[in-house]
Amino acid sequence: MRAALTPVLLATSLVLAGCGGGGGSAPTKPKPSVEGPLRQDAKGVWIFRPAGKPKRLVIFFHGQGGPVETTPANHRKWIDHLVKRGAAVVYPRYELSYSGAVLDPAVAGVRTASDRLDLKKVPVVALGYSRGAALAVEYAAVARRKGVPVPDAVESVNPVPYGEQERIVNLRPLRPDTVMGVLISDQDPNASDGAALLINRLRQAGFPGQQVQLNIARSHGTFVADHLAPLGSSPAARAAYWAPTDTLLAALR
Repeated sequence: MRAALTPVLLATSLVLAGCGGGGGSAPTKPKPSVEGPLRQDAKGVWIFRPAGKPKRLVIFFHGQGGPVETTPANHRKWIDHLVKRGAAVVYPRYELSYSGAVLDPAVAGVRTASDRLDLKKVPVVALGYSRGAALAVEYAAVARRKGVPVPDAVESVNPVPYGEQERIVNLRPLRPDTVMGVLISDQDPNASDGAALLINRLRQAGFPGQQVQLNIARSHGTFVADHLAPLGSSPAARAAYWAPTDTLLAALR
């Protein structure tokens, strides 16, 4: 039978435990982490966590680009930037469905990530690029009904008019206080038309126009603000695309 610790020995043990055994190394600081892909199909998702407690949640909706865009590779530096600024970033890989019906797989991926993160009372931003730019808006319209995090703001970068291409998503359920950022490149030949059509969808849904913020990424010097420019990480690309998104995030409390 094991003998019980005497009061003196017990007190000594507690003191040593509280100071790392007297000579142990200092506890390691938390570091950013990556988890994923969780699932290998269109309902899969990556989760990027910051070093400390997340200050906000960013749901990153990628563009239409085949197998590479279903991984975070093209957007990793932007994601790392967001994580460094305290955001947890969720990256659903919905396009693995290889069809026009991508909203439900995207929602499923976000739900998986949300259950693991278990974040409450943090600002939520849906950030989308190209096809994902429209999908981010459509996600915001269905999020409450689907029981997944509801965006406080959307940043729609070089949008096409529709993300979900097998049905037209009703945008009327969008919360009227949602901040709707639309960011277009001045050398993207389709972005202005895509943005105009997307904004028209919002208008027809009765979404308040004063909630829409339109920004233009402008070319200068050797920097060309075209459709693919948001995939870059040069100082000019960061100023054109990352900075407006940082401003939007900082305004949310």
